[in-house]
Amino acid sequence: MECTALRMGWVPRELRIADCGLRICLLALFVAGTANAALATFDGLTLPPESHWNGSDGSGEFTSGDVHFVNHYNADWDFWDGFAYSNCTDPNLIGLPAQYNAIAGGGQGGSANYGVVFVGWETLPTLTLSTLQVLSGLYVTNDCYAYYDMLHGSAFSKKFGGPAGKDEDWFKLTITGKDAAGQVTGTVDFYLADFRFADDTQDYILDSWAFVNLATLGEVKILQFQLDSSDKGPLGLNTPTYFCIDTIIPQSPIATFDNLTLAPESYWNGSDGSGGFASGDVHFVNHYNADWGFWDGFAYSNCTDPNLAGLPAQYNAITGAGQGGSANYGVVFVGWETLPTLTLSSPQVLSGLYVTNDSYTYYDMLRGSTFSKRFGGPAGKDADWFKLTITGLDAAGLVTGTVDFYLADFRFADSSQDYLLDSWAFVNLATLGEVKTLQFQLDSSDKGPLGLNTPTYFCIDTIVPCQSPVGK
Repeated sequence: MECTALRMGWVPRELRIADCGLRICLLALFVAGTANAALATFDGLTLPPESHWNGSDGSGEFTSGDVHFVNHYNADWDFWDGFAYSNCTDPNLIGLPAQYNAIAGGGQGGSANYGVVFVGWETLPTLTLSTLQVLSGLYVTNDCYAYYDMLHGSAFSKKFGGPAGKDEDWFKLTITGKDAAGQVTGTVDFYLADFRFADDTQDYILDSWAFVNLATLGEVKILQFQLDSSDKGPLGLNTPTYFCIDTIIPQSPIATFDNLTLAPESYWNGSDGSGGFASGDVHFVNHYNADWGFWDGFAYSNCTDPNLAGLPAQYNAITGAGQGGSANYGVVFVGWETLPTLTLSSPQVLSGLYVTNDSYTYYDMLRGSTFSKRFGGPAGKDADWFKLTITGLDAAGLVTGTVDFYLADFRFADSSQDYLLDSWAFVNLATLGEVKTLQFQLDSSDKGPLGLNTPTYFCIDTIVPCQSPVGK
């Protein structure tokens, strides 16, 4: 289902992003303003007025903040690709001389410096973070060279939309995340221009700084950038393969459980009768029955043994630690009377949170037990599944939406793709919109007369808002 267009500030047309959730995040970030905790802004790089750096000094690189950028310069041809940086302000310059000019006329948020990216033919532009981490995102806009070639056409490239404005042209940026081992964690697509709308008034060529949400890439060490276009020729893309970049922002969680004090290898399950706890800007509800030594809702733990099985393992994450290697994490038990509920200090749009399997549940699914079946059955062919459903509610208690996430899934035609989640996984919650409360439910293919046979536990950590990484 298509989302309603979001238009903020002086963005002239809808920014067509991959899904509704990213558009909602974009709105929240525009409302919030300029970054105050960026990893890189390019503003620490010295330039004379109205100039640029393109690697002609032969250094092959530069660093801004906690990010390293690769540049390739060929002195014989005065040719470069990868990353450059600039403070050029003329948004009306066209053609090759405009390769160092952002169409926005300056850096994101009115700053002077910004990065320029040229995707050449041999290697993809690559940046490396100083530490493995999750990024909230970064800002991009069109380079003037590419912008005016798309707007007017040139001797080498077509006018987007064609003479009548009906051609379904597009210019797409793909950002690929890689972890410390160089393994791909995911990709994010973002359209710098898009003329594929049924309503031609929604066609656009981006002429302002726009936020690209990268939280779904998970923990990354490296980002690589690629461009694609509807306008291709025998030698590749006709559209000039440039864009501009600024303000790379790390995640800024509102809850991590790390503020909660625990003795080593221990847990809190509500036995003190307090009925809940807070971490950061989030309150978690707990129900404890002293007569039965029974709890449900939320607990928290720092237990590290990932090999423990059965009921004693109810406080153990299968990962053996919190998300990102932290000590503490949350444990969720979905009981029979009320759904586990957390409440934010104020309504806001969430980028998402991390989940993994609880060891009790994981080993019951892996091996089966007296009460639950082995997932996949004896031959591994049973189409079993274990599903988490997260429901968002607004300040009035009205449902804003739901997100489903499979903690285990054996429904694939290719059985080699079947899995039991054994690592921390990011669940994107931006599609829920502005929420005050989250509720959690579990469902499983393994049911009996009393309900689910699969133990109804999972673990949770690091709740990330859309708007927190940027200053007010």
